Amino acid sequence: MLTSDPAAVSWARGRIDVFARGADNALKHVWYDGHWSTWESLGGVLTSGPAASSWAAGRLDVFARGSDHTLYQRSYENSWTGWQSLGGDPASTPAAVSWDEGRIDVFSKGTDNTLRHTWYDKGWTP
Repeated sequence: MLTSDPAAVSWARGRIDVFARGADNALKHVWYDGHWSTWESLGGVLTSGPAASSWAAGRLDVFARGSDHTLYQRSYENSWTGWQSLGGDPASTPAAVSWDEGRIDVFSKGTDNTLRHTWYDKGWTP
């Protein structure tokens, strides 16, 4: 059972990856590459739905608000990394987009109702 809206992303022709928060608050993942996989758990304790982005073939980045109400990121490139805190104070499900190889922008509403923005370009800023 899913408890958030899904986030979908594609990193190659014929490939779709879908993420959502499960009933256990962990990140769930299913993908299509000619046929649908079964759901797998990628762990974590999410307090928002996920956002997903891809900046290159075989590369995925997933973002969500964690139990400490900061922004977390997990990436895939041949294997999944662990969860990494990016800090901040998101009060909403994040949104993520990539506009160039190696570049990701992540947006959320802050607890003060302003737009929060963090980005990756050879390192996370701010």
